[in-house]
Amino acid sequence: MDSVNKTHAQNINNAFKVVFKTLESVENLINCCISKFDQEQYHLPTERFLRFSSDRTWQGWIYWSFILIFQRTEDGPLEKNNWINGPLYAVEIDLDAEVNENAPQLLIAKMEYDDIGEWPEGLSPSEHGKFYDPIHEEKYFEGKDLEDGLRCVVPKRSCEDTVKRSYKNLRRTIVKRLPLVEITEENYLDEIFGGIEQLAKLPLK
Repeated sequence: MDSVNKTHAQNINNAFKVVFKTLESVENLINCCISKFDQEQYHLPTERFLRFSSDRTWQGWIYWSFILIFQRTEDGPLEKNNWINGPLYAVEIDLDAEVNENAPQLLIAKMEYDDIGEWPEGLSPSEHGKFYDPIHEEKYFEGKDLEDGLRCVVPKRSCEDTVKRSYKNLRRTIVKRLPLVEITEENYLDEIFGGIEQLAKLPLK
């Protein structure tokens, strides 16, 4: 192997080492969120994180967005379908440089629905897009800035029927963004669940 090819091979190897190390850190954060949240204050409808995965395109060959779903026990009793009929709080670890201006983000979103009491129990990890799309204003959604760096996302008026059918009757999403590099082992509980409580104070639509 000549020196140019050897250098190229080493660069690829180093790049994957960085990716694997990053995914290990993400796994640790996810596991901490699942194992150390206050179970009296929050409900975890599913311990499985939601993610985009596809064998057909390279974007699905490695995970770049991880979404956990929480609810607040203060928002109502637990229904038979293992949901609280109130807002969902999506916590997303997003490593996608293209949408985050080269800075991985942690996003916390308050998601308001018409009637969660009608949902089936649990979520499939492949339902990632039902939460990712509104959080990132993809496809049928549009947003506007609020105070304190928050952003309000709603269905486009022309797409309300599509959203009702395909996104579980989602009415509104409020999104808070944090640089992922600022989330540490010392502050992750305060930043994540403090962010949820900040969004919880906003009146429902």
